[in-house]
Amino acid sequence: MSNEIKCGQIVQSLQGRDKGEFYIVLEVNSQFARLADGKSKTILTPKKKNLLHIRPTNVVITEIAEKLKNGITINNQMVYHSLYEYKKRNKGE
Repeated sequence: MSNEIKCGQIVQSLQGRDKGEFYIVLEVNSQFARLADGKSKTILTPKKKNLLHIRPTNVVITEIAEKLKNGITINNQMVYHSLYEYKKRNKGE
């Protein structure tokens, strides 16, 4: 698994109040990522998180990644549903 973080990828918080929570990356630069979960951290008010404080998973939601890459609007329901499905599939890990 590569440690490079990409838009549309599911990541897990390692530090802070939200430790253990999963998010989808909306934007990434050299030091920070903007993350959303579709509920408390929405598309309009994403969480800014240091890249050192998140653990990337090997899952990229291609539909969301493509839309972000092409500048197409995504919605909170799409983000929330993708995270819900990921958590449901990976409950035992």
